[in-house]
Amino acid sequence: MTQGKLSMGFRTGADAWDEDYPALTLVNAVYGGTTTSKLFMNVRERLSLCYYASSGLMKYKDVMLVSSGVEFDKVGQAQDEILAQLKNCQEGQFSDDELEWARRSVVSTLMTTLDAQSRLEDYWLGQSAAGLTEAPDELAERVEHTTREQVTAAAQKLTLDTVYFLKGKE
Repeated sequence: MTQGKLSMGFRTGADAWDEDYPALTLVNAVYGGTTTSKLFMNVRERLSLCYYASSGLMKYKDVMLVSSGVEFDKVGQAQDEILAQLKNCQEGQFSDDELEWARRSVVSTLMTTLDAQSRLEDYWLGQSAAGLTEAPDELAERVEHTTREQVTAAAQKLTLDTVYFLKGKE
């Protein structure tokens, strides 16, 4: 065994109830939520520091998790680069194309929710339990109108909370 799992938990400063939640969904997509994200394109592809690297939101918990598969001797490098890519997002260092690809991904995911009964049921169950009434297409519309400045501001709220590295016995 030469690989472990590096998990990093971030506080987002926002959740599904917040007005700036659409900006948070776009931060996640630009940072690590898609195959065009900074984590995938830089940490995984360009630098080959991880076998996989992605981020995901826990929308009702004020949490974003970064998960990655890392060789034991690259853990420090991988962690540093994951944080460097977050800093890029916080400083607005992402291209218009990166933002548009992220926007298309988030909107597409929301709109395809309308196409499958099981996804729609899951969506509305979560919304109902949280006391929210916004439909997927309404959230997609808000994502469409979210600005670069709002995305950068949402990224600036992200703070590292927890780092965990899981590895087997040597």
